[in-house]
Amino acid sequence: MGTYEAVLQGLSPQAVTEAAQRFTMGDVQAQSKTFAPAIAEFVTEARKRQDIIDTLARKPKQLVHYRNDHLRPFEILRQKALTKFQDCPVLHEKIGHPEFMAMSKMGQIPAGGGWCAETGTVYGPPFEQISLGKRKQA
Repeated sequence: MGTYEAVLQGLSPQAVTEAAQRFTMGDVQAQSKTFAPAIAEFVTEARKRQDIIDTLARKPKQLVHYRNDHLRPFEILRQKALTKFQDCPVLHEKIGHPEFMAMSKMGQIPAGGGWCAETGTVYGPPFEQISLGKRKQA
């Protein structure tokens, strides 16, 4: 017991108790079902339990509040996307990536078209490419 007390020093009683319970119930991965755990195995499990206890005890981080006079990061990305596709016709709105991929595989998106993740919008090729006949529209 003296060895256990020495190596478990600094760990909470809760971590030691949880480690013992996990070994008793057979919940520790790769543990021997026929022999008691070695001191090193027990200490390793107790330290894992202590890390979990410490993590759960931490206070959640404070949320960052943006000032109304500044654009939020996602708004900046959205504005960049809208600028990038400003000369393109809107084909579909509120489309997720899986739907866009399915539509692309079926040939429903014309060559030169694209999907914007920030807005969830599928755009066709720019109007100038359509009018010059450089791209075929599906």
